[in-house]
Amino acid sequence: MTAILADLQTLVTSGVLNSASADSMSKVNPLDRVWPGFPSAVVIPPIVSGNEFEDQANNTMEYTWYVMVVTTPANLPATDPTYLAGLEDQVINVFNLDATLQGTANAAVYPVIVEAPGPVNFNGATYVLFYIQLRARAVVPAGL
Repeated sequence: MTAILADLQTLVTSGVLNSASADSMSKVNPLDRVWPGFPSAVVIPPIVSGNEFEDQANNTMEYTWYVMVVTTPANLPATDPTYLAGLEDQVINVFNLDATLQGTANAAVYPVIVEAPGPVNFNGATYVLFYIQLRARAVVPAGL
């Protein structure tokens, strides 16, 4: 998660995102938080989505991470209908430029959009969000 947050932090530094954080899983809904500003990104803890035995010495583990990018309708530029598509491209590109998540995914990372941008209402507030799925693969020593 450290490498994902570091990559997202480059987008905060450049002004693309307002904030990037990890979800603590302390709430039922990841939207249930105080947002420092928009757009923001939240990294959801991973699941192990694959474990392939390569040989007697190595396994390829696949971890699936979700990055939720959130904004509000009020923060969407009224004069730029391509804003969300550009935001998606910039977030995906940061992971394309770090294809191994700083060496932690030595068998590559595959970023894809899994949920198209759209409105979501939570607790009386309307958000616009999309999810990016990162499938990170790492060759690790087998536990045999």
